[in-house]
Amino acid sequence: MNNSLLQQKDCTWAFLGDERELKEAKRYLFWTSLDTSKVDPGAKIPVLIQTGDGKYYVSETTTGGRTDGKGIKYVAVSGHLYKNEEYEDILKAGKEYFTLKEAYDAYVKALAKDEYKGVREKCS
Repeated sequence: MNNSLLQQKDCTWAFLGDERELKEAKRYLFWTSLDTSKVDPGAKIPVLIQTGDGKYYVSETTTGGRTDGKGIKYVAVSGHLYKNEEYEDILKAGKEYFTLKEAYDAYVKALAKDEYKGVREKCS
């Protein structure tokens, strides 16, 4: 069994931020256990976030529709985020955790909330 969150069946993740920025803190890994291809763009979902400087957060994003380079449409873990302030707003709306285990446990609790029942059902 693989214990990596990025290798979990049906999870969705994205490495976000501007790679041209030399500041690691401005890079973000967004992860959800939900398969976003099973939900519509505009769905609210809980996410676990690790920042480039090693901090962990649990927050909420709104899925976003995308089209890849081959013209194939898909649903991303968040809508387009153009400015660092938009990433910071997502972090501020959530809560910081000191370890990945604490953040994961908080993510599981967040996902169990009634407000996410619809997306859980679509992804099960």
